[in-house]
Amino acid sequence: MKLTRVATLVSALALAAAAEASEPVVVLQETRTPVGKGQRQSVQHVVLLKNVSSEPVRGLRVTVEFYDFFGKLLWSRTAVPMPASLGPGETATLSLSTPRLESMSRTRYRFEYAGASASRRGRTR
Repeated sequence: MKLTRVATLVSALALAAAAEASEPVVVLQETRTPVGKGQRQSVQHVVLLKNVSSEPVRGLRVTVEFYDFFGKLLWSRTAVPMPASLGPGETATLSLSTPRLESMSRTRYRFEYAGASASRRGRTR
């Protein structure tokens, strides 16, 4: 695998179909770009999110978690995408610098948000 740029694109339809009907936010696209050299290597992680529900989502927060092959949590961080409030069909971008972990094999996203009626915690992907 080349260190120049690694990008993973995922179809919106595949993710929307995999998401539960109660989950209003899905990941449309992930891009991971290695940055730096030697001991200071990191990855610029950019995620495109979409509100697939018919209700607005306010105060969106996303927790990104990296796991190894055996399910051990390696790294976790919560961040706020831009914009943090999405109307139906709108998208937001989450951008954060993450460590380059050789043993990382799975990424999980946890969504927290407020809907039209009450706060709720989203399902993990």
